Amino acid sequence: MRIVVAMDSFKGSLSSMEANQAVLRALEGHEVTIIPISDGGEGFLDAWIATHSEGTIIEENVMCLDGIQRVARFGFEPSTRHAVIEVAETAGLTLLAHVDPWRYSSVGVGQQIVQALDCGAKIITVGLGGSGTMDGGKGLLEALGVRFLDANGAVLSTIPHRLEEVASIDWSGLHPRAREVVWRMSSDVQNPLIGESGAAYVFGPQKGLAADVVKRYDRILNHYANCFEVDRRALPGAGAAGGIGFALLQLGAIYVSGIEEVVSWSKLEEQLEKADWLITGEGKFDAQSFEGKAPYGLARLANTHGVPTLVFTGQSDYTSHMESGIVAIFPIVSRIMTLEEAIWEAARLLTNAVQRVRHLIEKAPRQ
Repeated sequence: MRIVVAMDSFKGSLSSMEANQAVLRALEGHEVTIIPISDGGEGFLDAWIATHSEGTIIEENVMCLDGIQRVARFGFEPSTRHAVIEVAETAGLTLLAHVDPWRYSSVGVGQQIVQALDCGAKIITVGLGGSGTMDGGKGLLEALGVRFLDANGAVLSTIPHRLEEVASIDWSGLHPRAREVVWRMSSDVQNPLIGESGAAYVFGPQKGLAADVVKRYDRILNHYANCFEVDRRALPGAGAAGGIGFALLQLGAIYVSGIEEVVSWSKLEEQLEKADWLITGEGKFDAQSFEGKAPYGLARLANTHGVPTLVFTGQSDYTSHMESGIVAIFPIVSRIMTLEEAIWEAARLLTNAVQRVRHLIEKAPRQ
């Protein structure tokens, strides 16, 4: 039987490739193709490098979101001068022991962009997702030479970001090549920067915003957006990665679907044309999964080829979504355990879950 395995990451426990390998262990004897996947978040860079033979990984020290210097990676293809940057490498939630949206900065993403510009990049694609920041991309722009000033004309700090004190913006020091490159932001988060579907309301709680301050933080982001000459706060993707999308839109970035981009890299459609099943999944499968997240997008694509999809997940609020081609959703946790135990044992739990379901696949092959 021919099975395509394209697992998204399980946030905080398994990368896309690790999840793929866990599924593969349960499917011995079948013809299995594994494809690293991402919707712009964790695994975006790995998905790119796995599908670009001329691509190289560049590792450099940068200041990560908490102010600590770390080695981070980005991709560069010399023949096309295309640089690929994954926000989660320098501003990811997984880098943190504690969350603090009032403090953390996207400056490391900006430093990687500067490194890419210094390599001669003409196209820069930034994968948005998995971030632990809510700074509206202020740190990114600061790394590129933009200065944010308070009411007295003093330059504001990068960490903490102090968005509420921004009174004006000085663009005169912007990196000279920043206006010459093609900017692309890859994501499947189409939320605006502000409002009830914006960054603070939708993503703030998972980044440490207490429920009673979400409204206040939304007002702060609105104040911050007011300081820009061009209003891009309502554009799709402005709220992605804590507002990093908003900053990239200010630089002229075009929005592209993360999952569609990764699918085009991987030639997934060619694999689906000869597949019997698609197996995909992610850490949490909920309402947001049907708003552009990777597993749902993959299932819809598989459905166009008549390929049924099975979803494996750590936590789910759904049992099926037939119109997308998802025939069943399986939780990988088989007994009562703490969240910490589930995260620690995620690979084993995923392998065991697929093994339990394997006989169903074998009894109902695609015709």
